[in-house]
Amino acid sequence: MDRRQWAVLVAENGTVTQHLFMAQEAAEEFADGERTRLGLPARPPAADPLA
Repeated sequence: MDRRQWAVLVAENGTVTQHLFMAQEAAEEFADGERTRLGLPARPPAADPLA
């Protein structure tokens, strides 16, 4: 059984919040929504190690 979790960190108004997901797709969808909500640019390239 794979028990891997995916974490999305959201920094807003000086506070960082961690959101955990059991599926990578759910984490990516949430992160995309947060980027839009916060007015940030689109998803960074996957090859960028600092992204």
